[in-house]
Amino acid sequence: FSSFKLNIEILLFVLLLVAAVFTRLYLLEPRVMSHDETSHVYFSWLLYRGQGYSHDPVTHGPFQFHTVALSYFLFGDNDLTARIPAALFSIATVAFAWFFRRYLGRFGALAAGFMLLISPFMLYYGRYVRNEAFIGLYGLLTLWAILRYLETGRDRFLYILTTVMVLHFTTKETS
Repeated sequence: FSSFKLNIEILLFVLLLVAAVFTRLYLLEPRVMSHDETSHVYFSWLLYRGQGYSHDPVTHGPFQFHTVALSYFLFGDNDLTARIPAALFSIATVAFAWFFRRYLGRFGALAAGFMLLISPFMLYYGRYVRNEAFIGLYGLLTLWAILRYLETGRDRFLYILTTVMVLHFTTKETS
């Protein structure tokens, strides 16, 4: 801990993350499930109950179904636990803005994190059992991996990019 120094930038980013956790998890369960959510929740529930999963392009890739089924396994099956994976990915999207400091500067990365925090689109879909919260994080990871590879030429960023593209494809065909 001797090398860790708390400064205003870190403090502001921690506050951003606390706000992201609060805004993504506060009253996550009470909202009624929409039609789009029920199509994802139902098939995740069947998978959780051991009745398998069969891919259908109408509901997109299997990653989300397995993630929601895992949430059911860990925490029980209800509206709150169905929305936890999307909320966690949305929080991670806000957090990942930190890694853009080298490209956006300190203020730019904080501003990007703040915009991801307050964006109505990101907030709505970050609390919704659909794949947009996953795709938001994948988009940032894709851009970051490309920029880091172009900057360094290191293979590890190509591996990260490949992994993110695989996850994106298994989540939604928009990859």
